[in-house]
Amino acid sequence: MMIGYVSADCPFVSRDEQKKLLEESGCRVIFNGSFSKTGSCFLQFVARQKAGMRIAVVQMDCIVSGWRHLRDIVMQVQNKHCTLVSLKEPWINTSAGRGALMLEMLGGLEELEKRFIHQRMSSGRHKAISAGCRMGRPSKLTQQQLEAVAQARAKGHTLREIAQEYDVSISMISRLLKKLPRKS
Repeated sequence: MMIGYVSADCPFVSRDEQKKLLEESGCRVIFNGSFSKTGSCFLQFVARQKAGMRIAVVQMDCIVSGWRHLRDIVMQVQNKHCTLVSLKEPWINTSAGRGALMLEMLGGLEELEKRFIHQRMSSGRHKAISAGCRMGRPSKLTQQQLEAVAQARAKGHTLREIAQEYDVSISMISRLLKKLPRKS
């Protein structure tokens, strides 16, 4: 059985036109949903379906706004053991070999893109570190203040007193003191 999904506020195809196209394609049951950039309404719709259902939409632009959302939707449809068909995009048909192959290729390209991004980010980080840039959050205390903290602790001041003086947490003072080299 094929179930249709109409996105009520799709910016590309009117609700009536979607309904008409889904009825012509053989959908006996048609649900109304709404458009969201994350596809969350459609994902909730899919979660309520039984295994083996065939879900039809007029076009994917009415459901998602990006490749990642499309992948998430296809994965959830497959996890529910259902199939997804887009009437205006024949390459999105998870029941046909050609559609499944196309979606697998898109998934592979997405993974490749992620690896390229990771490599570029890693390379940039290594260059910055070798150029002397310090990575991470800037320290709240200067090197002089760190030395003063160590001296105050050596004089017997409590962690609480030191933390209040520099307006930082006690745990931060404790961590900083552990990092400082011990004098024998």
